[in-house]
Amino acid sequence: MNVLGVALIAGATVFGASAMAQSRGDRGVVTIGDTKLTVADIEARLARVPAFRLRELGPTADEQRRRALDQLIDAELLAMAARAEKLDQREDVAMRIRRVMVSALEAKIREEALAAAPVSDDAVKAFYEKNRARYAAETRIKIWQIVLKTREAADEVLEAIRNDKEWDKDAVGKWEDLARTHSIDKSTSMKKGNLGFVAADGSTQDRQVRVNPALYAAADKLGEGQIATEAVRDGDVWVIVSRRGTMRTPERTLELESMTIRNLLAKQGLDERIRAAIEGLRKQYVTELHPERLGDVTIEVGGAVAPARRPGALPRVHKAERPGAPELRDGVLR
Repeated sequence: MNVLGVALIAGATVFGASAMAQSRGDRGVVTIGDTKLTVADIEARLARVPAFRLRELGPTADEQRRRALDQLIDAELLAMAARAEKLDQREDVAMRIRRVMVSALEAKIREEALAAAPVSDDAVKAFYEKNRARYAAETRIKIWQIVLKTREAADEVLEAIRNDKEWDKDAVGKWEDLARTHSIDKSTSMKKGNLGFVAADGSTQDRQVRVNPALYAAADKLGEGQIATEAVRDGDVWVIVSRRGTMRTPERTLELESMTIRNLLAKQGLDERIRAAIEGLRKQYVTELHPERLGDVTIEVGGAVAPARRPGALPRVHKAERPGAPELRDGVLR
């Protein structure tokens, strides 16, 4: 047989296999109302199920396919019943559907972003070099504080510490008593005024808590266990500082931080694409916007949204629950 004959037979074989695969995928498995699920539909849905979930459906492939089909049928039937009862027209259900659609669009944009512009090694290195100070070695100091309203009150506490000849016998216990009795910072007064380990910029181990860097500067001049001889002014209050420990963190190298930086840059790219998509959609679909009318929306002290007040209606007055308690009048405590 010549080469052309072999090629024709091979081409016919490939075409036949492709046609068979296409035909097999188009075969209907189940019809539920107007919805028809084909072999290709079932395969596509099963492909999105994690392997460990498939194993939970049964020990054999036949049982897994059968139980998966039963679950798909149940889901379609419930969806049909919900639409028949017009549940999709309820506002709360519509809001859930919108959230799912938003998540689906964000996932699509994410896939497109990763496929179009994966974060390169050069971009990761450039970010690391630009933010080198963030990854440098640093010293954190464990700080205890006693917060007072006035300079005079702080001086009185410091004087009491200096005049206590028995202080060194139980320095921690006596400090704890002073913090509990005198400190006006109730978030720390019951735990020795402990701020934890503080960095030079005022950041702490709790990302939501930052302190005045002046407290670190004062503690940095002290030895372990020492108390500053003068209180530090922090806005409208005065703080007595004690150094209670030191922690030195090593430099975080590019190799250690490359994955974190890559994820950060990928997220930034995704956020930029989402912002661009929203800006385009706003220009296309938002035809009226009256933010000044938000003043007509009343949010009460407890967080409840009150109905809009009709023109000419008298403002509601909430009676105080106890004598002397403030009253809410026209959305304002009086």
